[in-house]
Amino acid sequence: MLTMNKTRSLIAFVGMRDPYPESDDEPGPLLSLLLSSEKAGNGYDEAWLFCTGGTFLERAHDLEREARDEGITTRFYPVDFPLKDVIDYAEIWSQLGHGLETIRQKAGSLEREWVFLLDSGTPQMKTTLFLAARSGLFPARLVQGIPARFAGGTYKSREVRLDGIPEIRLPQLEPPFGEAMSQRLYSIVEMVGAKPARLEAATGEPATGDSAADEPVVVSTAFAEALRKALSAARYEDPVLMLGETGTGKTMVARRIHAAGSRAAGPFVEVNCSAIPQSMAESELFGHVRGAFTGADKARSGKFRAAQGGTLFLDEVGDLSPDVQAKLLKAIEDKVVTPVGSDEPVAADTRLVAATNRDLALMIQEGTFRRDLYERLKVVVIRLPPLRERREDIRPLVLRFMASFNAKYGERRHVTEDALALLESYSWPGNVRELQNALRSAACSAASVALGPESLPEELLRAAVASNGERAERDSAEIAGAGVPAAVIPPEGVNLKARLLQVEWEYVSIALRISGGNRETAAKLLGMTGHAFRKALRERLSAFADEGWEEGI
Repeated sequence: MLTMNKTRSLIAFVGMRDPYPESDDEPGPLLSLLLSSEKAGNGYDEAWLFCTGGTFLERAHDLEREARDEGITTRFYPVDFPLKDVIDYAEIWSQLGHGLETIRQKAGSLEREWVFLLDSGTPQMKTTLFLAARSGLFPARLVQGIPARFAGGTYKSREVRLDGIPEIRLPQLEPPFGEAMSQRLYSIVEMVGAKPARLEAATGEPATGDSAADEPVVVSTAFAEALRKALSAARYEDPVLMLGETGTGKTMVARRIHAAGSRAAGPFVEVNCSAIPQSMAESELFGHVRGAFTGADKARSGKFRAAQGGTLFLDEVGDLSPDVQAKLLKAIEDKVVTPVGSDEPVAADTRLVAATNRDLALMIQEGTFRRDLYERLKVVVIRLPPLRERREDIRPLVLRFMASFNAKYGERRHVTEDALALLESYSWPGNVRELQNALRSAACSAASVALGPESLPEELLRAAVASNGERAERDSAEIAGAGVPAAVIPPEGVNLKARLLQVEWEYVSIALRISGGNRETAAKLLGMTGHAFRKALRERLSAFADEGWEEGI
């Protein structure tokens, strides 16, 4: 399998058609290339496979198994290639720089003939490989396959000829590439017209795109302690159990445990247990053999084996059925899994991190969660505080998210002080994820670069109105005397019309304050039309509107 004493090394993304497309017996691009190359006597010594998440890491293992069954001796090296957006050129370029450098470092000094396969992955992924080779950033030949149905019944591959395609000239760049390579990749993205994630953030400091938004914001003592405990636990191999509400950053902390531990070079595989149908949970985690059940036309490795040598993160582990919990306990203790439909255990050496927003102790009492599994998982327990318990982190989180948004879209939007105050007072039942989505919504819909209260989602504004209204009523009750309800008729009677106008003004003034004096937004908050709101100000409430408010509206 050597050409002129060089090791033949294939680099490719793993796609949805590898090793086989769904409901199709014709091999996918990677397996087809390996089979045809082996048959022609010029097979590949090794295959470096970029995997953009747990599903594709599992497919890489399935590919290796299928290749072994076909007698192919290629050595397979799955490379974790995490992406938030698989069609974002800038993000793919940035990650490609790190991925290619990782391959260079692991490959060592042995002379190689590098080949990029341009068939698997999204069009954006294929484009990045093409440009990396054409620019000279990585010394690889380009190969493209022709499926059997388009090549007379036999799969064929051909080298992509670059004659007539303009060269991309860059200064000579010596390996290892490191940060310099990442910067060169961004330069290419600028040349082909894609938006780079290298623009000034709203804070005036340089940002590096969405990756910056992944870094933890640690101001509050509660979150700092959770992160300290996580990084301390990363040094060991024991399971970690994270407790916290949805959106508190469990995935981010799990990734840091993985990155800081001895398995950082291995894959990180995330599984959302609540998103798996109960009937498929066992197959999803432990794999299955061909014919194990109706529809199991092809074998699969399962997420445990996909995370071999790395970390398996089971989010919402409390949603697994008791039967699957029993198999999970055995996998943790024996480091083996038994695929569905098989009696043969398979090694699965992976470090486990689990998370849940449910009360596992209560579930044990109810008989829906196994006590022995709970005891095995809670070797290290980390509680992630909800955002309402770390309000000092809200402002830096806002700045971080806005910097990321501005970097991605080349804008300079910022959040006003009034809006920041409102954000800091909100209870955030959806936690950090809800905050990020609220800012995205505001940035996408605002007419100005300044995001004021009127730009924020309606449910957030309504919650603020209700909160302020309740506060006003409590204040009125306290003034009336030691918590006595405000709705008390004194002996001398009450001017109901004046009292109702006072209550109406309290809500109107709150809405005006939240909306920054914008009448249309304030009317919307109170369920009124703009015309009715202006009429109320002009006629019924004119005596309450002081000069300051009149100037603001």
